[in-house]
Amino acid sequence: MGARALLLGLDGASFDIIDALGGQLPNLAALSRQGTRAILRSTTPPMTLPAWSSIITGVGPGRHGIYDFVRRVPGSYRLEFQHAGQRRVPTVSRWLSDRGHRVCSVAMPTTWPPEPVDGVMISGFDSPVATTAEALHCQPRALWDEILRRFGGLAFAGAPEGHTGGDWHARMLPRLLREIARKEALCRWLLDREDWTLFSVVFGESDTVAHHYWAFADPRSPRHVPGMADAIARVYRRLDWAVGELAARAQVVCVASDHGFGGASDLAVYINRYLESAGLLAFRPGLASPGDRLRALATRLPVEKLVRRLPAALLGEAEAIARYGDIDFDRTRAWSDELNYAATVHLNRKGRDPRGHDVDDDEVIDALLDWRVEGIPVVTRVHKADELWGPARAPGAPDLVLDLAPRDGYTLVVLPSARVPPGTTWRRLGPAEYLGAKGLGMNGSHRPEGVLLLGGAGQRHAGEASVIDVTPTLLAALGEPVPGHVEGQSLWPETRSRALARAAPGGGTLSPAQSRRLGDRLGALGYL
Repeated sequence: MGARALLLGLDGASFDIIDALGGQLPNLAALSRQGTRAILRSTTPPMTLPAWSSIITGVGPGRHGIYDFVRRVPGSYRLEFQHAGQRRVPTVSRWLSDRGHRVCSVAMPTTWPPEPVDGVMISGFDSPVATTAEALHCQPRALWDEILRRFGGLAFAGAPEGHTGGDWHARMLPRLLREIARKEALCRWLLDREDWTLFSVVFGESDTVAHHYWAFADPRSPRHVPGMADAIARVYRRLDWAVGELAARAQVVCVASDHGFGGASDLAVYINRYLESAGLLAFRPGLASPGDRLRALATRLPVEKLVRRLPAALLGEAEAIARYGDIDFDRTRAWSDELNYAATVHLNRKGRDPRGHDVDDDEVIDALLDWRVEGIPVVTRVHKADELWGPARAPGAPDLVLDLAPRDGYTLVVLPSARVPPGTTWRRLGPAEYLGAKGLGMNGSHRPEGVLLLGGAGQRHAGEASVIDVTPTLLAALGEPVPGHVEGQSLWPETRSRALARAAPGGGTLSPAQSRRLGDRLGALGYL
């Protein structure tokens, strides 16, 4: 019993943390010494859903089509929530299943609704994120009752992250530790039931603890807060134990993260206010615009319960209002989603967008590169969509992706412009904001440098690899052919592939029940 290959995901894991903890993480340290170790470059920008989708498909976002939790509906200013049925290429689990292999996937992001595979698939947190799994996350459905009976279900983060005041941090940490133990126990049970060709699991607790506890652990952080300094270490130590337990049940072990982590600055920037100051964007007049009213309402009401009563057709419209309701598109040539985890810009193009204009891309790019705060550039590089994803990319992507200049190694915080007066393109966060919730500037932030540890291949330090290399590496380790659409390269030695040797693209739509369930989870962790 066990798995020929184990893909063990540690969401947001970073070598900075792993190496700093050293001997406290014996299982990860052993993989670092004895197997292949590489920095795993994330997608641009380094975001959870597109990066995990690249890990399990071997292609970039332009090919698989997953850019964010939502994407723009072509020819409109509406948004739709992304899901696995929109992916344009098969996952490695689906590819192996179609070739007659038994596969199991637990809590992998971007796998909702679960694919029909020969084996087990328990979806991960998806768009919009869920706090807990339920029967609709599980395929085969009948297995869920036994999971409930044995383990009490499965949670993804433990609690909503949209409001983190009071004793939230003290309550969240033990929940994270308990959930690691529960997921480990569930995976041990599944691994001991039968022989799997590929077993995949993602632990999201490493991401959650880094987002919300970095300011406690890092005394150099401009947002340092005393107390709970060992929270990140405690979560990593518990994850290391889980790595040891699960790795012992597999021939080949691949530990991967979708991106790395670091600290966030106390300097907040407002991209749309800057675009307004450059004459590229106009806000609607009035004191309380639609987006501002919706955000204010969300702070006073139980959003998750409220949204469960909304028709599914209104959900994308609600998110569009929250993001774009303040913008006057008749007078706007460029605007940003102002996501805290990704700085992106959309261009309001004539002939493509309903109220589009003649837009000079270089004028917008030059304006962004001219932005200074305290004499230091805010934007160091602007990526065009064609350069990142190619002209044949899936629809719905932003037109520009911005690299923001860090301050003393800490990333800038992107916040919604409608919350500040005109002319406010930046400000310093106050101490009461240092532990901001999701959407309010979390104190830990994504980095492009993730983690790859590959056991079973012999000692080989690759230096650097890409998230698109994981799928071809797993297939090579299993002695399976790599499909022609895969863009990544295998890191597995060919001679060892022979020793171990022994698909339909996505693009579907959700059923009405699945669509309603997707809507039920809107805002559960503060993404609204």
